[in-house]
Amino acid sequence: MKKLKSILLVDDDETTNFLNKFFIRQVDAGLPVYIAENGKEAISQLKQWNQEEDFPCLLILDTNMPVMNGWEFLNAFAEQFDEAFRSQVTIVMLTALDTEENRKLALACPDVTDTVQKPLSDLKFRVLINKFFS
Repeated sequence: MKKLKSILLVDDDETTNFLNKFFIRQVDAGLPVYIAENGKEAISQLKQWNQEEDFPCLLILDTNMPVMNGWEFLNAFAEQFDEAFRSQVTIVMLTALDTEENRKLALACPDVTDTVQKPLSDLKFRVLINKFFS
């Protein structure tokens, strides 16, 4: 398993980002947490990181956002980054509607590792981190 270096939250809701950052701090107070307000901003940030020390290896991706939504982000991510880069990022889709249909649709995307329903909590973050990182 890989080591969790940092997390990128991709969500346009300021309150959700604030709460998610708070919950992450409950799990690991020293873990860097970055925020992108839409998929376009997230793509731009990922291009700048280029796997530096605190490269975000966990990306929590909302589905509904302006400018570039989660589904559009996944298409751009696959087009603009090679497989070696993409394999370093664990993407978890964040949905308000946790239906089996939404889950199957998200997991059909090769770069999506898991889905989680809003709202998140420190327990949900702990489960994600333990599931995918050492």
